[in-house]
Amino acid sequence: EFKPHIFIVAEEAYRNVQGQLEPVNQSLVVSGESGAGKTWTSRCLMKYYATVAASSSVVQSQDTVERIERRVLDSNPIMEAFGNACTLRNNNSSRFGKYIQLQLD
Repeated sequence: EFKPHIFIVAEEAYRNVQGQLEPVNQSLVVSGESGAGKTWTSRCLMKYYATVAASSSVVQSQDTVERIERRVLDSNPIMEAFGNACTLRNNNSSRFGKYIQLQLD
């Protein structure tokens, strides 16, 4: 009845990867119109996975979690640098799709 929530979908995908004897690859497609929040949603997903992956391994300090999160999030501007243009709805609109692959171990 409700639209899927970003963190519920993210958690379900993470459990599908981690909860199997043989891990199952997962894909999340973030789509929408210009200005719909695709970049923001992707950043939230990457931050969530960086935090969850760091906290699910051995107990690690907050510095380690923040370092992993920063490395993941710092990759986003590089991807956004290709093909951006100004539109009426968005001053920094991407002209191309992005493919981001996170590998958790």
